[in-house]
Amino acid sequence: MIKEVIEILKPENKKNIVDATFGTGGHSLEILKKTKGNLFAFEKDPYLYERGKKTFENFKNFKIFNKSFTEIPEILKKEGINKIDGILFDFGLSFYHVSSSNRGFTFKRKEILDMRYNPYENEELYKKLKKINLKDIEFILKEYGELKNYKKISLNIYKGIKEKEIKYTDEFNEIILKNIKHNKEKVLQKVYQAFRIWINEEIENIKKALSFLPQIMESGGIAIFLSYHSLEDRIIKNFLKNSYFKSITKKPLTPSEEEIEEKPNCHSCKLRAGEKI
Repeated sequence: MIKEVIEILKPENKKNIVDATFGTGGHSLEILKKTKGNLFAFEKDPYLYERGKKTFENFKNFKIFNKSFTEIPEILKKEGINKIDGILFDFGLSFYHVSSSNRGFTFKRKEILDMRYNPYENEELYKKLKKINLKDIEFILKEYGELKNYKKISLNIYKGIKEKEIKYTDEFNEIILKNIKHNKEKVLQKVYQAFRIWINEEIENIKKALSFLPQIMESGGIAIFLSYHSLEDRIIKNFLKNSYFKSITKKPLTPSEEEIEEKPNCHSCKLRAGEKI
């Protein structure tokens, strides 16, 4: 939804903008085409950070940091920036992570079951699975996967990881789908989503960012959020209702049919935006 982002953000009028979730840099590039102000980008994945740093090296008003967006206030302070007047959060999974990171973000190929955005932080998912109990798994699948049959699938996973070493995606798929006869691909998709959100602490990080956002933004500054999960969208919706921001999208914007046809994975995207009061 680059077109909608640029129309709402109006980067040509901004002095200091943050791309909180750089990814492969699609949004940053379009912002830089429009603005003479500074653009500060944050990317947790070290590979995407290095690629972005090299690709955008000719933009003098661009700076990228290999940091989580939860660290934005500290980084801005070091850069001598008191307030920003524009920020974009895209909570979607980068195409790179699914297509070529080889970290187990997809159930469609045999890869090591890792799922960390930064492979130098924390532990791989297959190691963490050994340390969690059945109740933990049920919570993860119910809360982050929104699976109706989460208890059955949780028991499959719990028994499976107790019976044998699960290190690769194909092994994980096998225990997830035990006695599952319908909607197998959808089940796998939701389970992978749930564990990705959990291991990367995505929901906690969103809440942390929202807690400091009012303090780092100028009055009149624009904050844009792209979410792909009902829990994310609900958090953003409530934030814009009960905060220092006024919503400038009465209803969430969604991708056009043409964009969905071109990028099927964006079908669940919802864009909400607010203006700092």
